[in-house]
Amino acid sequence: MTTPSRLSFVAVFVLLTSVPPALAQRGRGTRAGDSFKEKKVAAWRGDAQISGKITDETGKPIAEARVTFVFAKANDGFFATTKKNGEFSAKDIKGGEWHVQVDAPNFITVRQTLTISDSKNPPLAMQLKRDNSPELLVKAEALFKAGQNTEARTEYMTVLAAHPELTAINRAIAFTYGREKNHPEALKFLDLALASNPNDETLLQLAAASAMEVSDYPRTMGYLGRIDEAALADPDPLVNAAMNLLNRRRSADATAVLNRVIGRFPDAADAYFYRAYASIQANKPADAKPDLEKYLALAPAGPQAAQAKDLLATIK
Repeated sequence: MTTPSRLSFVAVFVLLTSVPPALAQRGRGTRAGDSFKEKKVAAWRGDAQISGKITDETGKPIAEARVTFVFAKANDGFFATTKKNGEFSAKDIKGGEWHVQVDAPNFITVRQTLTISDSKNPPLAMQLKRDNSPELLVKAEALFKAGQNTEARTEYMTVLAAHPELTAINRAIAFTYGREKNHPEALKFLDLALASNPNDETLLQLAAASAMEVSDYPRTMGYLGRIDEAALADPDPLVNAAMNLLNRRRSADATAVLNRVIGRFPDAADAYFYRAYASIQANKPADAKPDLEKYLALAPAGPQAAQAKDLLATIK
């Protein structure tokens, strides 16, 4: 039985590192004020409010800056967008500890933790430094695009030495090592990048990939455990991780990951099939039967349907 393969984690690394990565961040696609999680009443809703203003180093207001609020207790939140005068407001929120992040094109991301009171809160003033990294990294990005990983890495490191505040360059350096399949070195720089962006889904996927390539499975599961499945738009990142664990006969670890997938995406048919495969791999065929039946109920004409029927026929 050799079904699991999908993408090897080396292939995942190549796919995720195919474009210059230094300072890019993926957006969620949500609107201002939307909860990150799918709930009727968000856990951060309350009676408090706070306002503020975002400016540059000269005091000039920054319009269209994205101010992300995450309520620490619920690991959920929303974002607001600054107006032309740099001002923003956040209403109907709970008091307590909040993590705030401000992003704006051509500026360095700023993060801050603050405690919001249920009563009156003073205005929040945050200043962003202009990001000159695009100009600094032109040569490195060109080398990276050309596949000249060693040369690109040298250039990235030169820029980072001169501008240690540009911590996102660690991500780019890790990507060059990942392309070369030098996973121990990739992990060093992925950890440095994660220190600044601990919840970055792509970085966590890549760190798990590299840890798996060096057979450090506790570390692999640690990275995967930090991916917030509630914030995922689709199950593929975790399903691919489970597939690669199954390819390495890590059935218990794969099952743990697939349990999370099914909890978040109960209609993800593939997750049931591969959880059944994990049970069979672990010599627990009886545990596989309900998952195979669930897969066929969700995807009767799915790509694994024939195999699912064959497996069911062998389970007494």
